Amino acid sequence: MAKPKVVVWRPMYDQIGHKLLEEAGADLVVVDTTDAQAVMAELPDAKAIWVRTPERITADMMDAAPELVVISTSGFGTDNVDIPAATERGILVVNNIGFGRKPVSEHTVMLLLAVMNRLTWGDRSTRDASGWSARTNVSFRELEGSMVGIVGLGYIGSELARKLHHGFRCTVLGYDPHVNPRIPLAAGARTVDRLDDLLKQVSVLCICAELNDETRNMISERELALLPKGSVVVNTARGQIVDLDALSDALGSGHVFGAGIDTTYPEPLPSSHPIFAQENVIFTPHTAGLTSETATEQTRFSVSQIMDVVSGRAPTFPVNPDAWDGKASRQPK
Repeated sequence: MAKPKVVVWRPMYDQIGHKLLEEAGADLVVVDTTDAQAVMAELPDAKAIWVRTPERITADMMDAAPELVVISTSGFGTDNVDIPAATERGILVVNNIGFGRKPVSEHTVMLLLAVMNRLTWGDRSTRDASGWSARTNVSFRELEGSMVGIVGLGYIGSELARKLHHGFRCTVLGYDPHVNPRIPLAAGARTVDRLDDLLKQVSVLCICAELNDETRNMISERELALLPKGSVVVNTARGQIVDLDALSDALGSGHVFGAGIDTTYPEPLPSSHPIFAQENVIFTPHTAGLTSETATEQTRFSVSQIMDVVSGRAPTFPVNPDAWDGKASRQPK
């Protein structure tokens, strides 16, 4: 019996996954390029593809893969896969739920503390000795006791709420119309029914929502204007949720005190973008979920789900289960 061909588009975060796929019986092909055409050349006989953000799996790519059974994302987010197209073609999409809970919530707290305490300014001004004469004229802020708003109370948002409520004695408000109400209650957050009601009350805004049609460009000029003057904004979710042009303007006017940005759109952001000129912004290159512990756990789980599907077994986290059971299903028999 031929080995199932598995294409990995960009190396896995922990490359032990490559070894595990081969040990599980896969014919592994790693394509380390941004060129979709190079990937498509490997797809005609592929049974599975694993894709790392920001690379995108489109309908055209699926059409080049008549034997494709499963598409695996690298983490939780699925916005880089055309899911309706996959479902129409009977291709199952799987993701990896819950693995970002610890590292992304920790990274969010780190960005909050770094922005509020002007960490990058402190490092730079200590190195050039300018900070000693300027430090008493620089504004620093405390996180403890703050009124914090969290948009999105899933695995990550609820864990962030728990850390802020119990660790920093923050009052946490959450906005997530789809969350089970028991989750924020257990995490120490109080939910509100309208995003505007949250924005008007908080001095810290954290974006932890999934990117979809409902959340795309959710935080723009109008929403930022509703925040009290001097608020802090942190986005560790997806870049398209926050309008960076509007955020740059709010930072420049002083309405927003500072921002921590782990995700942008596009990635990388062009160096000419005006937000790079704003002083109190700290950027990280979409690394919030990339701790070594999580990379290993997530990679192992990705391998297990891929091999389950190509062997005809139902995976743990199907994104589009209709593709598995529908008329067009490519489920191996």
